[in-house]
Amino acid sequence: MTSRLDNFTDAAFAFAVSLLVIGGAGAPADFEQLTRALGDIPAFAFGFAVVAMFWAGHVRWRRLRGDGDGLSTLLTLLLIFLTLIYIQPLRGMAAAVGIWFSGQGGGFEGNVAGRFAVYGTGFVAMALTMVALFSDVLRKPDIDGEERIIARGEMSIWLILATTGIASILVSMTRYGVWAATLYATLPVSIGLFLWRYNWAQAPSEAASEAAAGE
Repeated sequence: MTSRLDNFTDAAFAFAVSLLVIGGAGAPADFEQLTRALGDIPAFAFGFAVVAMFWAGHVRWRRLRGDGDGLSTLLTLLLIFLTLIYIQPLRGMAAAVGIWFSGQGGGFEGNVAGRFAVYGTGFVAMALTMVALFSDVLRKPDIDGEERIIARGEMSIWLILATTGIASILVSMTRYGVWAATLYATLPVSIGLFLWRYNWAQAPSEAASEAAAGE
């Protein structure tokens, strides 16, 4: 059951990435269309990175959780459901961000609140689902200290992602809404600081302490 669910999850993420690539558009008919298509590469890279981040998070979760149970299955299916819904807002937002950063502007500012609200809602929902998945790791009957520390660290990282998404939604609803995209650019700094400060090395010592207490 676990392997079949993992295969289904991988297939769903692969399908989501394919939607980012093809998006219902045909092959370029001339050089001008080809040039415009190549100009979409930064937007695709942005969308691909976001999808890959959630997929890699689920892979890390599976390694910690193992076989799981009914709740684990439901949370995984929820993540797949949200991914397939979220991919179209992500594609639109990636394109809009690419247009904005390239300085072309056209049509981005006029609907920024709605775009970032929809995009941010999907991002936050998926990040919170990842929090729930790693929280589910703590339910393992045979969890050790190392796994507990890793699960808590992962939960904190996904909470940072969710909080950033919420902040972006709030900013998008102000007169400075066009700058909401820049909040996501702070994630490497905020997550980097967390990784630097979080004492991952205490996991083995905590595991040894729990084993000693059990004796």
